[in-house]
Amino acid sequence: MDTAHSVPTFEFKHLGFTTQTGRFDRAHGSVTLDRKARTGHVEYEIDTTSLNMGVGTETPESPGYLLFDVKNHPKIVFHSKRLHFDASGAVSGADGELTLLGITRPLMVTISHFACGPSPANGRYACAGDISADLKRSEFGMLRYIPNISDEIHITVPVEAYRTGEP
Repeated sequence: MDTAHSVPTFEFKHLGFTTQTGRFDRAHGSVTLDRKARTGHVEYEIDTTSLNMGVGTETPESPGYLLFDVKNHPKIVFHSKRLHFDASGAVSGADGELTLLGITRPLMVTISHFACGPSPANGRYACAGDISADLKRSEFGMLRYIPNISDEIHITVPVEAYRTGEP
């Protein structure tokens, strides 16, 4: 995956009034895809120490770091062995497992705007799409700040991945 163009973001309700967002500035992963056979799998790992929620949230004592328990859980991992394909052969979703705060649970993600072809930026063959999912953080033991921060979290990850072996 192109790490510069595959930055995970999340959003939640704050105090029931506003939608707040955050992102992780360091993440990496790989996608194996066989469009003809309609198979593939995904590995994606987020470095929680790269949490960025704006000014004042980038220190180990910040509420965001405490929310994600960064000191004890420096990684969030998504692993999928099953991709879903639509009638045109585009990837439309994936069934996988998300490990957050040391707890692993099933998670289905939706993939929109899936496309493959030569990148206009560099000519290399790429596949890309927008991944999204909703989860209840309490199901992963992430109870800190409820109800001030909503239990429901929306995750978005734009993914651009290049074919291996390309220059």
